[in-house]
Amino acid sequence: MTRYGRPIAPMRYQTPPIGARVPAITRDIFRKRGFSQSHILAHWPAIIGEALAEYCSPEKLAFPRTPNEGRGPQGSATLTVRVDGPIALEIRHLEPQIVERINGYYGYTAVARLKLVQGPLPPRPKSRRRKFRPLTQGERDALVRSLDPIGEPALKSALERLGQRILGTSARLPDSRARATQRFD
Repeated sequence: MTRYGRPIAPMRYQTPPIGARVPAITRDIFRKRGFSQSHILAHWPAIIGEALAEYCSPEKLAFPRTPNEGRGPQGSATLTVRVDGPIALEIRHLEPQIVERINGYYGYTAVARLKLVQGPLPPRPKSRRRKFRPLTQGERDALVRSLDPIGEPALKSALERLGQRILGTSARLPDSRARATQRFD
């Protein structure tokens, strides 16, 4: 038994979550590119801002061969950034502010300068959020009428939101919308 009163065997032989194994698997890949941790890659939009992160991504972190007097692990590094298209000129112009943001985020002089490489960026994952159209007045009235018998306000508002999402889904065909509103009558 552990000191918390749980048996040891179920904890020892339990399968760990897949997410717990990802850092161990990707560690060697990131080290080849100079990243001792994947933190800068995962938090790039938070570090430099969403607007700039759309057009650039960190590619490699190169430390100097001989450590200088920087406070970082091996001195200040050069961050290679892949830049998409003509925004490279603006990023070159904003280099001091970007380096300051990175160093301010980490709390020490982690990056001394940027090296820009022009090329296409990997495609961004598509947003999984669905877009819903606003309901017509007839659809809204039919929905409200169908929910009148429900007395509990919290349940009624939850069902109303659900009905708005179902009826407002853009993937439905116009004739199926008509059938859906007829069911509420």
